Amino acid sequence: MGRSLTKKVFLIQSPILFLHLLISFSSGATKPYSRGVCVSKGGRFPPYESQGKPPKSVGRGSDDLTLCQVFRKKTCCSPAQTNLAFVAVRNLATYGEASEECLHLFELLECSICNPNVGVQPGPPRICASFCNKVFEACKDAYFASNAHTQMIGPCGGNEIICVKTSNWVSNGTSFCEAAGFSVQRNDDSRKEPCYGSKASLEPVVEPRPRRVSKKKKKKKKTPLKTETLSCFKDLLHWVRVMTTIQKVSLGVSFLVAGMFLIRRWNKGHQKQRLAAIQRAARRLGGKANGNSYSAAVNRRVVQS
Repeated sequence: MGRSLTKKVFLIQSPILFLHLLISFSSGATKPYSRGVCVSKGGRFPPYESQGKPPKSVGRGSDDLTLCQVFRKKTCCSPAQTNLAFVAVRNLATYGEASEECLHLFELLECSICNPNVGVQPGPPRICASFCNKVFEACKDAYFASNAHTQMIGPCGGNEIICVKTSNWVSNGTSFCEAAGFSVQRNDDSRKEPCYGSKASLEPVVEPRPRRVSKKKKKKKKTPLKTETLSCFKDLLHWVRVMTTIQKVSLGVSFLVAGMFLIRRWNKGHQKQRLAAIQRAARRLGGKANGNSYSAAVNRRVVQS
């Protein structure tokens, strides 16, 4: 069920691509809060350190957000909130057998608590039903477990007794968000009752696309670089020509040692990737018992090679 999965965590600290996708399918004209103070959400969400104060920008360094950095410019969050979100997304990537789309959307769902509009609303983060449906469709085959303390579901952490697919816990997006500790707004997004996941709630954090540079400008920028590279290459050739034989031999040995070191590192990484791929195939083809014995045989085979 994904407990031994070693998928790398590719946490997208700034999932800008999926913000664009969400804007394309969401609708509504929520007006972001221009006033208001941070109100802790309760439930499984830690209290805001800025409780009773307006959302503010977060600087880099020790106080920087470990996740949800797209809301860094204006948020109620501190590492107290984002550390838990980081662990949840990491567990989903490591044990949940989640797709890339599921990881991105679930991260945005967990980051709802850092949205400045959500931060000043009372009660649990209010999520648009359309967004909940999108997350559920992407994550229905990922593995989740029930937390005995909070009585809410979350990504498996590797130690749970019962860890099953999301579709075995709930059957739709609304139930999924509610089971994960969020409140769901079933009606369309509106000015009076805004919800997270609408166009207006995500559009402020989307970074503007870089301007296109004309081919003429690109050529002008590349020309000095080519000239500088050619000059350095000529200087290198001149330096090699005036070297003594002993210096040339020493330089050649240095290049040889460096090349062997890089090749060894590449081979080691390649073996790990190959082993992980074979183990996943073994679990699918051989079942639990056969898969374990086959994986052990593969381990010995890779070590010997």
